[in-house]
Amino acid sequence: MNPTGTEPLGSEPPGRPRNAVVVGGAGHIGSAIARRLALDGFRVTALDLAADADQQSGEASVIRCDVSDPHSVRTAFAQFASGATELDALVTAQGALREGPIDSFASDDWDLVHNVNVRGTYLSIQAAMPLLRAGVAPAVVTLSSVSAYVGSTGGFAYTASKGAVCSLTMALAQELSADGIRINTVCPGWVDGGFTAQALQASNDPDALLRKAASAHLLGRMARADEVADAVAFLASDQARFITGTQLFVDGGFMVNR
Repeated sequence: MNPTGTEPLGSEPPGRPRNAVVVGGAGHIGSAIARRLALDGFRVTALDLAADADQQSGEASVIRCDVSDPHSVRTAFAQFASGATELDALVTAQGALREGPIDSFASDDWDLVHNVNVRGTYLSIQAAMPLLRAGVAPAVVTLSSVSAYVGSTGGFAYTASKGAVCSLTMALAQELSADGIRINTVCPGWVDGGFTAQALQASNDPDALLRKAASAHLLGRMARADEVADAVAFLASDQARFITGTQLFVDGGFMVNR
């Protein structure tokens, strides 16, 4: 049994370890995903703007990448391909959040959110396609959010971007199936840390915000990043080999509790 108490889900094909790329892999949720996939036997590479090129971060090697820039994405995947010709799992876990009312929301903030969350997903999958086609039972997992389905005051840009990620995932399920590639999305509720930590820092009443976050979920608390990572690992594994084009809610009953 591994240190988290969860059994590995991946399977190692003869002759080589399975390869995984986690876009946004230096972030709060992304790094948890990278650790989980490494425990499952994947050789993990993280792509992230916040990372220094060629560094090592825990279980993953890290390549610096701006997911909103086509040249940067192509260069990052070319660097990955210099050491591996097959990709078995691609996870797009990058994220950007900007909030504000519609009447004063800056177009630059809209562009940032959509360039990272939507454009970055499209560019990453596009660049990875030749490697995925060469992979063993290849799988793509995108990261959306319950925000794709639930509006919030000031959160329309993020909601629109995460809705687009869900739609993109469903649309690509048809196209990628011709190459034997599965694609699914994970929709977390509130996650402890990351964007929630930023919201708490900016809040005038962080205790009230914490109570709101806990009561929004039937299970009475926010998710941990490793719980989101477990769901991603499942969808990337052979245990999900007949699942494609779906959304997996990791939300502690958030959607049911609306």
